[in-house]
Amino acid sequence: MTTFEEAYELTGHGRFNHLALFTNGFILLYATTECLGLGYVLNTADCDLHVSIGERGAISAATFIGVVAPAIVWGYLGDKYGRRKTMLPATVLAVLFSFLSSLSTNFWSMFLLRIITGTLISASCATAYVYLGELTSPSRRAASIAWGSAFIAGSYLAMPLFAWILLPLKFSVGDGTLKIRPWRVLMWAYTIWGSMSCVGMAILPESPSYLLATKGGPETLAVLAKIYSWNQKKTAAEYPIKEILCPAINIPKFKESLARMKLMLKPPLLRCVVISHISNFMVFMQSNAFYVWLPHIVDELLRHGPKKPGLSMCQIMNDIHNNIEMVLDECVPAEMDTGIYPIASCVGIITAILYAAIAFGMKRGWAKAIMYCKMVFKLVLFPYSRY
Repeated sequence: MTTFEEAYELTGHGRFNHLALFTNGFILLYATTECLGLGYVLNTADCDLHVSIGERGAISAATFIGVVAPAIVWGYLGDKYGRRKTMLPATVLAVLFSFLSSLSTNFWSMFLLRIITGTLISASCATAYVYLGELTSPSRRAASIAWGSAFIAGSYLAMPLFAWILLPLKFSVGDGTLKIRPWRVLMWAYTIWGSMSCVGMAILPESPSYLLATKGGPETLAVLAKIYSWNQKKTAAEYPIKEILCPAINIPKFKESLARMKLMLKPPLLRCVVISHISNFMVFMQSNAFYVWLPHIVDELLRHGPKKPGLSMCQIMNDIHNNIEMVLDECVPAEMDTGIYPIASCVGIITAILYAAIAFGMKRGWAKAIMYCKMVFKLVLFPYSRY
């Protein structure tokens, strides 16, 4: 008989934890790729979808709309029904709807399917961190979550590499409005990470912490014994703990959860909520919004920049889009300048290095200092970004 934390530590660290890390890491990689990978897709899909620059922006935003809108509901469902029971079916459906969106032939079908895809991805975006942490012993939890975040950095490298391999290919299969071109295959390739995470979740059990909070000790012990057998290469019967002291805790109902959220809108939490939300909004607006348009911006600069020496990036982009005249009936599928791929890959490498540095600093308690330096750095450099 012992406490839950001590019982968890006795399971050790090994194969089970590696599977949990890669499964949840692939979930995070998949979510990031689905949100930001359209920057490469839409740059070559204009003719097939018959979309303008503004409609391309709306399609890129659609996935984010789906991610943000139902986030609170998914969080509650994860608490009520379990992490795995919420994430696994949602991720399977996200892969399915992502595939269906790749078969879109117009703006509205793509826009609506991307919203649905984003809504399903939302179930796993934040829950993956919780699930990963709860599948790891307390002493290794922080390091495990930091390693999971590294998969997000990997997505910034995987997206341009996949695009580098597939988009330069020249093929068109099919007749009529639906033609299979490289950009559709690229969207299929992006779903690989989601499919791999589904396989991992099918093998992994429910979170022991969730089981303890909702169903008590016996079912929790069964999962801990399974983790023990995986890590120690022994049978589950050899797990030395037979009873856990921690009592079960009932999960609040949805109305009770909303009532508790009201506390964030009142002092003393209100000040912290406002500061943290504004800070996160600014960070994600500048980073994710820029990366969505990075392939288009760099592609246009590589094509037209040398012809317009002395002009800033904003002036070049303004001139280009003021002179665009697209005749859809005679549209020629766009081909991206191959110079964009090494540039985007370098951005991915730098992002990975920065993620590693941030994870290193977080482990040493530098969270506030890192956030402050990041915001100051962005504000100082932002006025010069147009050059």
